[in-house]
Formats: sequence, C-alpha cells, structure tokens
Amino acid sequence: MSAQVRRAPSRILVMRLVDWNGEDAAAFEPVLEALDLLTPYVEVLEPGCAAVPLRAGAGDEAAFCERLIDTVAALVDQDCLTGVADGLFAAVLAAREGRIVPAGRDAAFLAGRDIGDLLATGLVEAETCETLRHLGIETLGAFRALPGQAVAERFGAPVRRAQLLAAGRLARPLAPRPVAPELAVTEVPETPYATVEQAVLAARPLAERLLATLDGRNLACTRVTVTARTGSGLERRRTWQIDPAITAAELSRRVRWQFEGWLTAAAASGGTEDEAANAVTMLELAPGGLIGLVAAGRGLWGAKGAALVRAEAALRHAQSLFGPDAVRVPAVTDGRGLEERSGSAAWEVEPAPPPPSGPWPGRMPDPLPALIGTGEALAVLDAAGSPVVALARGDLSAAPALVALGGKRIRITAWAGPWPVSERWWSEEARRYARLQVELADGSAALLACEGGRWRAVGWYD
Repeated sequence: MSAQVRRAPSRILVMRLVDWNGEDAAAFEPVLEALDLLTPYVEVLEPGCAAVPLRAGAGDEAAFCERLIDTVAALVDQDCLTGVADGLFAAVLAAREGRIVPAGRDAAFLAGRDIGDLLATGLVEAETCETLRHLGIETLGAFRALPGQAVAERFGAPVRRAQLLAAGRLARPLAPRPVAPELAVTEVPETPYATVEQAVLAARPLAERLLATLDGRNLACTRVTVTARTGSGLERRRTWQIDPAITAAELSRRVRWQFEGWLTAAAASGGTEDEAANAVTMLELAPGGLIGLVAAGRGLWGAKGAALVRAEAALRHAQSLFGPDAVRVPAVTDGRGLEERSGSAAWEVEPAPPPPSGPWPGRMPDPLPALIGTGEALAVLDAAGSPVVALARGDLSAAPALVALGGKRIRITAWAGPWPVSERWWSEEARRYARLQVELADGSAALLACEGGRWRAVGWYD
C-alpha cells in the first residue's frame, strides 16, 4: 500500500518599507530586484509593499525574514518590516509589526486587532469603521461574530467579504499559474520605445485589449505580469497585484510605474549610454490568477468584478425606488405541495439559506420538477381508452396507459403512485387530491395531480 504524500500548505510573507512615502513608485524597483535574489516569485501589492510565497515547513521562516531584511538594507539602503501568515490579509497586518503568525493561527491573530484594520482590505470605508465603533464593535473578533446576513443587509457585500477576511477566510495563495498564450497581449513597435512616455502611450491600448479579451471570455484576473524586451535582448518581467475590476487607465498606470523603475535602475547602472540598446522592442501584458467574471470570492480580498458590481448597483437602485420586496428571485420555500415549495424571495446580495424542512407528511421529495406550475388540463386513460380516476381509498380505478394532452395520446412507459393528500380537513379550505408521476414515450416525465376527478400537469421533469 502506497502512502499518500500531502504537500504542506502555502504561507505568505509580506515585506513593507518602513519609510516609504509612496510618492516615487519607480524608487521601489531596486527593492524588488533585491528580492529577486532571494525568491523566484515576487508579487507587488502596491508600491512599497510586496509579497512572496513560502512553503510551510520548508525552512526557518524567522531566518528567511532576517535574511530578506539584511539583503534589502545592504543593497538599497532601505529599512523594511516583514510579516508571515497563512493568509494575505493577516500577513499584511503582521508586516506592520514585524510578526510571524504561527501556522493555523490567523483567526486568533486577527481576533484582537482593532476594527480600524479593516481599512487595509480596501473594502471598508472609514465611516463604516466609526459606525461599528458606535455599535460597540471594537475588534475584528467582535466584528466577525456578527451574523453575516445582517452585515450584508446593513453594510453591503464588500463589508461582508471584509468580515470573512476578519475570520481568516477568503485566503488565496501567492503562486504563479500558467496562462493560456492567447490571453497575453503583445505590442512590437516598428520604432522601439526610448522613453517612458512612449511606452505608456502604447500600454493604454494594450491594457484595453487585455481587459476586452478577458471580458469576452467572462474572465477577470487578480494579477498582471508586465514584460519588456530591450534592443540588447535584455528581458525584464514583474508581476503586479490588481483589483479584478481594474480599468485600462489604472492598469496603464501600473505599467508606467514599472517602466520608470526599470529606467531608473538602468540609469543607476550606467546603462543609458546606448539608448538603442535600452529602448523597448517588445511589451507584453499577461494575466494571472484567472477567475470567473461573476464568481463569488474573487480577487485580492474576494472583490467582485465590474459586471457584477454594476448589476448589483442597478438592483439596489430599483429597490430604493420601488421598495426592497419589488426585486424578487426564485427561492425554495417549505411546505407539502409543489406550489408551496416553489416561491420567491426579495433579492439580497447574499441570499439567506433555505428554511429547514418542517414536519410535512406527504411532502414532495427532491428533486422537484424543473418546470413548475404549468397546470395543463389532460386526461389519463387505461389501455382500453377509458378514463382513469383517483379513488377515495387512495388507489386508481385502472392502470394508467395513456395521457391525452393537446389533441394527442402519448403512451405511458412507467408510472409511480398515486400519493393521496388530505389537507386542512377541519376548515373550509379542505383539499383532497392525489399525485402521480409518469414517464412518457416521447421522453418527457411529468408530475400529475387529480383533484375533483380532473387531472392536470403540475410540473415537468428534465
């Protein structure tokens, strides 16, 4: 018997510069090049902050953090703090204090954090944090203990996703994934780009092409790799963390930051003497971390894509005009009959879970018919063509053989039932009927009901 080998879960290290003012994004490139000496994959969260994946159990995490800090200080004379955790949100907060969160302890680490740390998710406004404080919610632990449905109704879906982050959920690993070549967009200019401005002018339509390509496939991405090749054959590549709903203008801004950083590094190394050798001959944007456009729990913090955000905004606007019950969606309800179990509910960002099944003797079992409430009048016949009716004692007057529907007679190939139902016998709303499942020769299957001697189709199965 061969033993199953389980891979250790990924850990995430976040590095943040201590004295970073955020004004000169190009100045962050030398720091990233220093990190390249220590790890094959660096993901830029924002200028001044980057993340690298770690493999749990692969080595001393504290020793690696010290080595990273020393390397950055020695090569670029910058002080930095590091944080390590299972999830990205916890690692970002841990990096503020230079902490290593033990494996499996993200939730405990986050529980005692101040409610204001929700701002680090980018999903919560400062006003929302103050509202939570007024409600007595001072820590992330108290916030995550709130009912999720109530948070979604009061503050909206982004704050609900922030609540899941506060609980140590919605974590995503930092790991490069292979991308289909046709999704990457490339520009090879006739005249190489010798300045940042020329490259950025080309990056804007290239970003638009990339986003249009992904949108055409109902995809979004959470990271973009910028690749540039120079006349000397040197190829530079850097991966940036992005929001799934990023615009072409914002994406081209990332490219500008990257090119400024590369040119700054080239100037520092004395590489500006030959402009032709440093000119960009190829520019490529490749998406990474691909996700479905309308999938839940996406992006850096599980953010939704632009299409879904716009759709939810339109539905909320309709609710504000006509009331919360005006926008409704299909929902499974509880009850005995088919009509009772198929209902609707007011639309919510995060729908409530279906109600628990009550004690309903004679309740229709799952799966329910796919098409419900059709109500076509029909006749059930025996082999001789005589009508079949449901008797009071709960059986049929004869074995069903045919269904007369729409002027045609269709042979019954299989049937089950009948199941008699007696409801509210004590009231004026008393009902007695019987249900019958039939499979027909044309490949269809139906749920029939006989009430008052008349048959009708109450649902059709796939």
